[in-house]
Amino acid sequence: MRKLMMAVTAVAGLAMVSGCKRDNVESERRDVAEAQQEATQETAEARQDAQQDIAGAQQEAQEEVASAQQDVREEEQDLAEAQRGQQEDLAEDRREANEDLAQGGSGMAGASAAATNVQGRVLSTGGDSLTLVDTSNNKQIKLKTNDQTRIMQNNAPVKLDDITEGTQVRASYVMEGKDMVARELTVTQPVQKKQ
Repeated sequence: MRKLMMAVTAVAGLAMVSGCKRDNVESERRDVAEAQQEATQETAEARQDAQQDIAGAQQEAQEEVASAQQDVREEEQDLAEAQRGQQEDLAEDRREANEDLAQGGSGMAGASAAATNVQGRVLSTGGDSLTLVDTSNNKQIKLKTNDQTRIMQNNAPVKLDDITEGTQVRASYVMEGKDMVARELTVTQPVQKKQ
């Protein structure tokens, strides 16, 4: 009986140990399940935060793109307006220049007109004018002179009558009405006299 008692006690001890192990296993299963649930919840929250961050960044980027596009459109409009203004100014300048040409130049517009340069050979002189042949196109040009015309040879002033046929000259003239008026006449190569 004593053996029987010992066997029963041993079986009871084993059952107890086995029961404790079952409780520990069950407790560990609950802990694992809770940890998995927490991890799943944290993962879901992290995904939601990441999606919100991505959505916010996309919206910010779209707003920046829209703002940049608006800036570009405004700059294009400013450039177009500036170009229109320049075209209007140019058209106005052309209109004024055409009016001056039609009127033969007047006042300061005629005085400040750009001079035309020509190089040629003298055909004749007489009175206050001279005729020369433009060496670039072989056309005859009749230039008038006045009190303001400078006539030079070797950096010294000379008279129109001193210039002879065949002399090479360089002239700068402006249009005054229908006349080409010399502003400056320079002898570049005088006629070589035969001896």
